[in-house]
Amino acid sequence: MAPQSIIHIPADSPFSLANIPFGIFSTQSQPHPRPGVAVGEHILDLKVLVLEGIFTDCKVTFPSDVLTHTTLNAFAALGRPTISGVRAYIQSLLFQSSSPICSNPSLLERCTVKQIEATMHLPFDIGDFTDFTSSKTHAKNTHSGHGGVDADMFHPPRAAPGRVSTILSSGTPIVRPLGHLPTGAFPERSYSGPLEDRALDDLPLDAPVQLRTLARTTGFLLAPTNELDFELELAFFISVPTEHFERVPVEKTEEHIFGVVLLNDWSARDIQIPESLPFGAFNAKNFASTISPWVVTLDALEPFKIAHDIRRVPSYLVDKGDVTYDISVNMRVIPGGSVEREMGVARSCLRNSYWTFRQMLAFHTLSGCRMRTGDLIGTGTLSGEDTTSLCSLVEQRKHFPNRMFLQDGDEVVFTAWCGSPQGRVGFGECRGVVLPARL
Repeated sequence: MAPQSIIHIPADSPFSLANIPFGIFSTQSQPHPRPGVAVGEHILDLKVLVLEGIFTDCKVTFPSDVLTHTTLNAFAALGRPTISGVRAYIQSLLFQSSSPICSNPSLLERCTVKQIEATMHLPFDIGDFTDFTSSKTHAKNTHSGHGGVDADMFHPPRAAPGRVSTILSSGTPIVRPLGHLPTGAFPERSYSGPLEDRALDDLPLDAPVQLRTLARTTGFLLAPTNELDFELELAFFISVPTEHFERVPVEKTEEHIFGVVLLNDWSARDIQIPESLPFGAFNAKNFASTISPWVVTLDALEPFKIAHDIRRVPSYLVDKGDVTYDISVNMRVIPGGSVEREMGVARSCLRNSYWTFRQMLAFHTLSGCRMRTGDLIGTGTLSGEDTTSLCSLVEQRKHFPNRMFLQDGDEVVFTAWCGSPQGRVGFGECRGVVLPARL
């Protein structure tokens, strides 16, 4: 029987005692961001415990003031043995009847906060963001026009740098981006008349003269995207940094990984069309990426390791411990914010990623690239072969042509979990609502 927490945990909560994910939060009464762990529907305020001297009895010796910082960077940089020891000690505080929290009702009240009363922040000061291509299905559905998928996307692995300044915490609204739309490339979405008139007709009467000139002279319309899309991914944070020109062998990579979050790499498909070659998406991707606020540690995921499928990999990525994690991911859309019209759009799993976390990090450092604490590495879209596991709308529309791209007011919600409802290790939610473009 699982130990009972002194903080009530609903049976279906993603944040059981088996989890203990770390995040950064603030409250109206104490607006300074600080570290906490999610326990059921509450947050355990680690800063309060530090100031009360509770961590002096922790079996691992560490500078506990790192748990009073505004990000998790300093704590994560201490490395996995320390992170594991602190996590285990926090677990013991929550279920041992002799713990200083259990025996002190006043302290228990001061160190717990309801999640609904907290504001979540980005858990790390993120230095760099890299997004891999890991799903062969997604690559086939979105890149097959650019050559063979096997040759172009997986041998060697492919990844692209992202924009750190637009990484957002879950719940932050997404403003519909503007960009160059190719007015003549897709007649079914164009207007009648000459190319320049088609572009001009779609501009508001009060549009700035430079926009009307652009449309008349280039055949491109500068306008809000009509094809706003999501991409359902996972991502992991770097803990211990590497030295410049240091290569991390695949079997050593877990020493440098803190934990995992959900990632929505928002995309504007029509803006992406003229950007795709030769350099790849730019404005189509750089406007927003949303992550879930709670970072699930590798220790919490350890019981859910499973053997990966047999596949061809470069010799330097051959891994004797070739495992991934049995993580299920789910995506739903709430049209116009109306819960009654909520749609479950996709369900997939990490097993659909060709590369493991370990292989992604090993490949990233192959050239000697320096990794810093707080760097974020995304899996890429986790689409599977089944039509119910296609993790972007651009893929789904190949099978369900009447399915629309995201409209203003739509809210996208990602969830992920391991295990059964009892003792579940979950990731919480990664959500964002679409706002109209700023013209």
